[in-house]
Amino acid sequence: MNIKTFIFPIIYSTISILSICIAFYGGYSKYINKVSIISWLLIIPFCVMAMVYSKKTIFNNYIGGKDAVKEGLKFIVFSSIILVIFQAIFFTLDFKAYKIDFIQNYGVDLAKIQIKSGNLKITDAEIPKLINKEIAEITLFRECTSIVFKNLFLGTITSIVTAVSIRGKFKI
Repeated sequence: MNIKTFIFPIIYSTISILSICIAFYGGYSKYINKVSIISWLLIIPFCVMAMVYSKKTIFNNYIGGKDAVKEGLKFIVFSSIILVIFQAIFFTLDFKAYKIDFIQNYGVDLAKIQIKSGNLKITDAEIPKLINKEIAEITLFRECTSIVFKNLFLGTITSIVTAVSIRGKFKI
């Protein structure tokens, strides 16, 4: 395995981790969802760049579709491993407490709004039970699984589409 394979996953993961840490610890926690979505979508250009870089440096501009997909999936796997390790540490240290605090402070109001709009079919007396259920569902496994599945979903699609477009003798 080529050491250059690790360059793009490390760069992508570092940018993603830094943006999440700046948003969370910098006092912009209300934007944490937007930052997470944007950093997740950044996987597309970084995966494409990793595949094009592999085509040019490792395969001398001649790459088959299967090899191109493998290079894209290597990027996805390595970046997912880095992000899962970060999420495990981040979740354990601070994010779990933040999510629990958010649900306890804003969950009742959000549930009442959902009940009034007709999207939630419970009574006001059942709201504390719902809040406790939501808090019980906050687990490290769930956080890490969400990262893996999101990255695999978007990364696999990106890898396949990019592989089809860069395979063979096409010069990029």
